[in-house]
Amino acid sequence: MSEPTPAESLRAARAGDSRAFERVFGPHVPKLRGVLRRMVGHPDEVDDLAQQALLRAFDGLKDYREESSPSTWLCAIGARLAIDHLRQRRRWRERAQVIFAARCLESPELGGAVGGALSSPEFCYEVDEHIAYCFACVGRTLDPEPQAALVLRDVLGLTNAEAAKALHLSLSTLRHRLREARETMQGTYEGLCALVNKEGVCWQCAGLREAAPEGAKGPPVPRTIEWSRRLHVVREAALDRGQSAPMHDVFFRLTAEQEAAGLGDGNIETGCGRED
Repeated sequence: MSEPTPAESLRAARAGDSRAFERVFGPHVPKLRGVLRRMVGHPDEVDDLAQQALLRAFDGLKDYREESSPSTWLCAIGARLAIDHLRQRRRWRERAQVIFAARCLESPELGGAVGGALSSPEFCYEVDEHIAYCFACVGRTLDPEPQAALVLRDVLGLTNAEAAKALHLSLSTLRHRLREARETMQGTYEGLCALVNKEGVCWQCAGLREAAPEGAKGPPVPRTIEWSRRLHVVREAALDRGQSAPMHDVFFRLTAEQEAAGLGDGNIETGCGRED
């Protein structure tokens, strides 16, 4: 018996066939998780939101008019859920990662959690994955709607019209949100990241590679990285299921707890990985 066509599977999914739904939308779940990971970060919250998005898609198939691809439609649902989720949470501080690094140096408990992740058999430090991790962290400093516009447009690669439709915004509002997000993100990186500006306070890429066990250090850290190159890295890096995922899962969980509680000194510098 031949496999059903995509059109046949979609008709069956609309009739309530869960296996047909899996055939149509299952291949796009990694892209959905990638959008959620870059917006929310926290792996447990990504799991929950991905499940919510799939349930909402299954229940709302009657509203799917095939004007966009199944991937775009599913990711749009996920992005809107992420916006609602993030609106209920505290925005992260600009130096959230630096604060976390400093607290790890002071706390045996936090340092032990990071050390355990670094010694995981599955772990290998991949600098591109860490750049993608940083993008998600800095994104958490934005209002959720501009952050979603940036992720859908510059990471997922939707057109302005597609991103506006996905977020239920007018085209002019989408452009405004996108410009706001780009300007804020680039300004933050200018003051924060040593790969952008050697006076930047955060040298975490170099410090983590240095701390990684021999044989798990991955490729060298680039000397500089421009915005366009950073976006390319963020698009391509396997943040959700990458080789650095054991470490980044710990980072996301503990930094989320830190930022929810407002722990640590927002003005601190750690010197982690600094080139003297």
